[in-house]
Amino acid sequence: MIKFIINKFFRLIKGRSNPTKKVLLTFLVLFLFRFGNTIPLEGIDQEALKKSFLQLESRNQIMQVINMYSGGGGTTILSPFSLGIIPFINASIFIDLLTALFPTLEKLQSEEGEVGRRKLLFYKKLLTLIFAIGQSIFLVFYLKAYFYNSSILNFSIIALQLVAGAMIIVWLSNIIDNKGIGNGTSLIIFTNIITTLMSKNLLNVEGVNPLLILEISFLLFLMVLICISQTARINIEVVSARQLAYLESIDRNAANEKNEKDSQLKDNGLSIRLNQAGIFPIIIASNLLPFLNYFIGSIVGTGIINQFNNFIYYLLIIGFNYFYTSVFWDPEKISEQLRKASVSLVNVTPGKDTITYLENVVRSTSLVGGVFLCVILFLYDLVKQYLNGPLLSQINISSLIILVGVAYEVQRTIRSIYKNVLEINI
Repeated sequence: MIKFIINKFFRLIKGRSNPTKKVLLTFLVLFLFRFGNTIPLEGIDQEALKKSFLQLESRNQIMQVINMYSGGGGTTILSPFSLGIIPFINASIFIDLLTALFPTLEKLQSEEGEVGRRKLLFYKKLLTLIFAIGQSIFLVFYLKAYFYNSSILNFSIIALQLVAGAMIIVWLSNIIDNKGIGNGTSLIIFTNIITTLMSKNLLNVEGVNPLLILEISFLLFLMVLICISQTARINIEVVSARQLAYLESIDRNAANEKNEKDSQLKDNGLSIRLNQAGIFPIIIASNLLPFLNYFIGSIVGTGIINQFNNFIYYLLIIGFNYFYTSVFWDPEKISEQLRKASVSLVNVTPGKDTITYLENVVRSTSLVGGVFLCVILFLYDLVKQYLNGPLLSQINISSLIILVGVAYEVQRTIRSIYKNVLEINI
């Protein structure tokens, strides 16, 4: 049915430009995803579950992560899409860990091109199915008190619907990746967060008061910091063999000419993003933390685990930011590409010295990027506790970082594809 709708949609937009097709297709997929969230699962007391959800949302972290990734909180709390993109994220984390540990998988990612990436994607989908089965069983038994029929058959049918919904979401996400704009996983989470925030009526306060203005100003300041964390870059100066020979020949020229050439070389440097992993450390940490707290808290007690909750969260963000940067930004590969292009770093010897230098840069930028994200989280928690206002109490800072980060990436992608079209037409 969904495939028929998408094919029909392609026929309707046949005459439009390719970027417009991508944008419209992305909206269609997100609409189908949100429509699936409105379909309630049978045999569940949705009203009782909603009341319980509203009471527990601020305290129960398992319910928070379900809401964040499935877009619950409306009239339908539990739908076939309630697992959201969580199983695929968990599968991706696991495969990425294995890729860093096993050279065979690393070779698939780095050397075999599109074929290797398709194989890794297949492994992620297969593991997603396994995670979806396990997480659906966990969710069914976690919410079994709200089921009208507590038979094993009913539990199995509901779990099967949840698994099928999770796999459909992965398929929709891949459609966005291949034929739409942006990252499908990020956009699905983005859509759910927007839906959840809209259901909260954030600005439904009694008149405009100084506290509300202060809260809005602080949120705008945080958004600026988030944009900085996603856009900040460092530039490493590079020089080609031809440029080195030319610089030697102009040593006899006037100093102002030499300075002019030096400034031009700086503009052609190796640009490294301060936060290479983007928003994915936040997404992964937000996904894992509630489940870690749930299982560890059952062993050592919830009181103890709550005292270290933020500290564990910060460590997860820094750790995953470092891990993803190390996996996807390979200094040896960059050094080899520089060598093939007859380009070297300024004041750095090609070969092992370049690899060592780039490794130090990667470690430093990943740690600085992770710490910067944690500073934003800490600053938000500190001001939120101090102001105790109605607006900040309804906003999750992790969700805000994801929103700003995804919005930035999407607008950059749209500007890029339309710019290319305009340049071609001109």
